[in-house]
Amino acid sequence: MKKKLLAMCMVTALAATAIIGGTLAYFTDNDVAENTFTVGNVEIDLTEPEWDDHGETEAVTVYPGESLDKDPTVENIGNNPCFVRVSVSNLDQFGDKGAIVYLTNWVEGALGEGWVDGNDGYFYWSEPLVVKGTENDEWNQGLTSKTTALFDQIKMPTGLTGDEETKDIVVTAQAVQAQGAKAPNWAAVKGMTVAEIQAWFSTVMAAETPNP
Repeated sequence: MKKKLLAMCMVTALAATAIIGGTLAYFTDNDVAENTFTVGNVEIDLTEPEWDDHGETEAVTVYPGESLDKDPTVENIGNNPCFVRVSVSNLDQFGDKGAIVYLTNWVEGALGEGWVDGNDGYFYWSEPLVVKGTENDEWNQGLTSKTTALFDQIKMPTGLTGDEETKDIVVTAQAVQAQGAKAPNWAAVKGMTVAEIQAWFSTVMAAETPNP
């Protein structure tokens, strides 16, 4: 099932239900409910193609130590360049029986090319996502409108017995506009470090938080 949800800078994909949302915004209205569409500057799409194709079905009969295809990918489908970050929750839901680990190209703990662990609960795409169709523009050379997969598999811990209660693995993608993130021009924005991108997210999210 695929649903479009425009809300405050956030989209969510639930592994067990494969709910996929949409997102936007920088300095837009915070009072947004599900299925209410608002106008904004940034819009992204969070998908998991391999999970949707067969990973979700295989998860029904998963066994301890098995790897499942799961490939969170973010695409800029809006009208402005943006920075994106992703969080993944409930990987540690089985406690001392072991954590669910992510893999890329069969390497445990490896991220897809272009992703960086911010060590703040988020994984950051290390450059702006440009508007789809502008990738070959002179000022966008080397940039893309779609990320690589954050990772391409998850692996279940070997200590499971089959009696455990399970939770959805929740992947959340957030986007903020890239324009204006650093002076004096677009070249400066393209050259931002991950630390600078983190700081920009903090600035934008603080602006999105309403006063009590």
